[in-house]
Amino acid sequence: MKKIIYIYTLPFVALIFLLGACTEGFEEMNTNPNLPISVPLANHLAGTIVSLDGNMVISDGAITINTRYVAGRWGAAYNPNNITTFQNTTSSNWAGYYTNLIDLNTIIEKATEQEAWNMLAAALTTRAELTQVFTDRFGEMPYTEAAKAGEGILRPKFDTQESIYKEIIKDLKTAADYFKAGHKDPIGSVDPLFGGDVVQWKKFCNSLRLRVAIRISNVDQTGATAIISEVLGKPADYPITQSYKDAAEVTYGGEGTPWTIGYWYWMNLLEHSGPTFYLVDMLKNNNDPRLEHIIGKAPAPGPDGEYHGTTEIGRHPNNTIPQMSYFNKNYYLVNNTTGPNIHLRHSETCFTLAEIYLRGLHPGGDAAAKQAYEAGIYSSMKELSIMGEAKPFLIRTATPAIEDAQIAAYIANQPFATWGGSNNEKLKKIWNQKWLAMVFMQNEPWAEMRRTDTPNWGIARNSYYEGHNRDPFRLPYPAEEERMNSENSKTYFERQKAGDYLWGGQLWWDKRTGVK
Repeated sequence: MKKIIYIYTLPFVALIFLLGACTEGFEEMNTNPNLPISVPLANHLAGTIVSLDGNMVISDGAITINTRYVAGRWGAAYNPNNITTFQNTTSSNWAGYYTNLIDLNTIIEKATEQEAWNMLAAALTTRAELTQVFTDRFGEMPYTEAAKAGEGILRPKFDTQESIYKEIIKDLKTAADYFKAGHKDPIGSVDPLFGGDVVQWKKFCNSLRLRVAIRISNVDQTGATAIISEVLGKPADYPITQSYKDAAEVTYGGEGTPWTIGYWYWMNLLEHSGPTFYLVDMLKNNNDPRLEHIIGKAPAPGPDGEYHGTTEIGRHPNNTIPQMSYFNKNYYLVNNTTGPNIHLRHSETCFTLAEIYLRGLHPGGDAAAKQAYEAGIYSSMKELSIMGEAKPFLIRTATPAIEDAQIAAYIANQPFATWGGSNNEKLKKIWNQKWLAMVFMQNEPWAEMRRTDTPNWGIARNSYYEGHNRDPFRLPYPAEEERMNSENSKTYFERQKAGDYLWGGQLWWDKRTGVK
């Protein structure tokens, strides 16, 4: 982080001063009106969202293994010989976050100066989402002193995750109140999430508030219920998602750059990896209508031309892998896109609400929990149906949309899905369905698995590491942070290395016991 910012910035500034005396009037003579110095805020925000998609939302091999959706045809789970590779991957994410943070801080500052309040709210929402994703990957990190080279802070301190979450909560609350005020300034049609639709931004912001509240509910229930009470108690002021059509996602054209959507590029286009037996069996064994929307049948010559999840989560002794299915290519084949980068979907909000009501974090009780839970299943199936809708001008066959009758039958007839049992059993159903609904995401399912311990399959099969009963608790810090910011990072690196380096310590909100 520091190397990129400071080694290149300071010589450039020095060069400007050296040339200053002999360039008087030069700027006026050579200004190109087609190359504006100040980027419009709408464009700046759009570019930042696309950038954070590339750095924080796309596929990360380590997280992919942890979520248990994907297993490699080529890779192995945490090969100790690949620690340098893991560090390089996390280094890219680390630097990408702080680059985006600088951009968002600039947008926030300029929007405030220009009294562009909706733009300010959108930027605050984006900063909160990005920071939540990042701290849920790494835990403690520089935040309050980060991205402040102009103020002379070259080696920022690490903040606790608890304090970072307080900043996230504050950003979302501030954004929600700006949105509530009904300002008229535009966010801009170039907005890749919602095309400038302020109402959709409002729903996104307040749904993120519920996400954050449930994330901290096991460690700060008072803070969590305060957020929940405000959002759910004032729906006109703080609206949340209402339909599966309220998705916050970015989709890129199929003729563009497919690698922008890493999940789809690696798993679908290149068939680099495939779905795990955990995912396939959970869908198959419960006659889940989502199966054919998520998974494709194993290509010939397969064992029987059916759905087969790979068992090779860890290493394989001969570096070979049995015949396996791949993810369904429908989305980008039918819709001529490379798939969506999903930031939030309505199904997630529904399952969060179900947990809130069932645990008594807000009035509603079992009846409200059941309604939200079943709405979550319905929304998840409709979200996946959209991924299979054929467009009339394309000569391609789509997987048929999941019909309402199929969804109702699944909820009524499959014990895995039918509401019932003890509260703990109901919570497990909520969390398992949430995991299925998030299948094409990474950060959120991994975080929820660490928070709820559901689904729990223990350590990856054939793992290189002994003495663990769960997957790693966080991503490893990049080596460059240890070198460039050693005085502030030393404590955190020591703890990280104590957990076989790749495991680290449990995050602040991870209150599971008996895990290692």
